[in-house]
Amino acid sequence: MTVLVSSRNRPRLLTDAVASVLEGSVRPDEIIVVDQSEEPNQRLAGLSPPAGVAFRYLHSDTVGISRSRNVAFAAVSHPVVVVTDDDCLVDRAWLRTIVQSLIKAGDRAVITGRVLAGPAEEEGAFALSLHADEVPAEYTGRITVDPLATFNMAMWASTFAEVGPFDSRIGPGTRFPSSEDNDYGYRLLLAGYRVVFDPDAVVRHRSWRADRNYVSVRYSYGRGQGGYYGKHLASRDWYMIVKAWYALRRRGRRMRQGDLRGILGEFAWIGGWAVGIGDWLLRPSRLDERHARSNDGSRGW
Repeated sequence: MTVLVSSRNRPRLLTDAVASVLEGSVRPDEIIVVDQSEEPNQRLAGLSPPAGVAFRYLHSDTVGISRSRNVAFAAVSHPVVVVTDDDCLVDRAWLRTIVQSLIKAGDRAVITGRVLAGPAEEEGAFALSLHADEVPAEYTGRITVDPLATFNMAMWASTFAEVGPFDSRIGPGTRFPSSEDNDYGYRLLLAGYRVVFDPDAVVRHRSWRADRNYVSVRYSYGRGQGGYYGKHLASRDWYMIVKAWYALRRRGRRMRQGDLRGILGEFAWIGGWAVGIGDWLLRPSRLDERHARSNDGSRGW
């Protein structure tokens, strides 16, 4: 099995993520790190892995997590591929659990799992894109939710070969800085694959983003989601209108249940979402532009 890790300008987080994979109850046959950082991670570039683990550090001049995933998948040499990101720490049983779940589910399935928030790394720090449900689930066909978290995912290399690469116009590092996982999950479902949620496959999304950036990050996430909706609306997939209705209902429920910061974040998400849809539909000639600045103001994604 191969584990893929993507990173950009977060060397400390990347080193910790790789260490958490190597400290698991089972180790992968291969780890491939695609690092889009401005400077190579010298510590990882010279890493001597444990016996039985092939370690490949690829310093890439590409920008964007979708491009990073595509570079990584092109380099795999094993049929089972497991994916996480540099700002995640995997539980000790994660790799064993998610691979066993994939084998059990068969060759027309992709596995995703729970994503929990790690402890705040400074006062008010937060993590997003959490999937905290504890009940197993299976998703097929056109649905109103987007269940796939690609930073906690296992799939067959043959699945990637069939469905194709991640859309490099969507995701962190682009004008639409989120939702590359939503887009890929939707494409998997349209291709007849099942997305299986295994709550026992757990990663912890580190709470490293500063509180002052909460609203701007929510706006960026909404803008990315809007780009994903705009992409499929542009191809006349009118089911996206149904998905939009349910998405807005979920935002409304969260506003009623949230505190002031949460309410402002939801308004920011909706605003970003509307801008993202319009930007995709009204300015298609600019879709391939690269944006290396992240949604938290750093030079990461």
